[in-house]
Amino acid sequence: MEEYKYKSGYDLIDSYVIPKNTEEWLNCPRCGLKPKVWEFDNGSSTGCGCHNSKYDHLSIHAECIGSVLRRTGGFAEFNDNELRDNWNHWVVTGEELFLHAGLRKDNKY
Repeated sequence: MEEYKYKSGYDLIDSYVIPKNTEEWLNCPRCGLKPKVWEFDNGSSTGCGCHNSKYDHLSIHAECIGSVLRRTGGFAEFNDNELRDNWNHWVVTGEELFLHAGLRKDNKY
């Protein structure tokens, strides 16, 4: 994963908000902050205090509902908690359960 500077506080675009049930989200092992989240038409992502700028920051992703529908033909596999689950898994293991299609394995565009 790309190295990011750790600055105090968040430096994210305004679309990132504090998630519901923040107590269910683990703190980033690098900067110590809980992530903010951005849910958009084709997915969702996290942002914390690991950043070089508001447009260049550590981000964990989740699969969007449209992608699940195309991949499976239905909505049964869609997980509303996938972003939190992926974030928490990454915090504990350093591995991501879901990689955004635009990212390579090394988490660089």
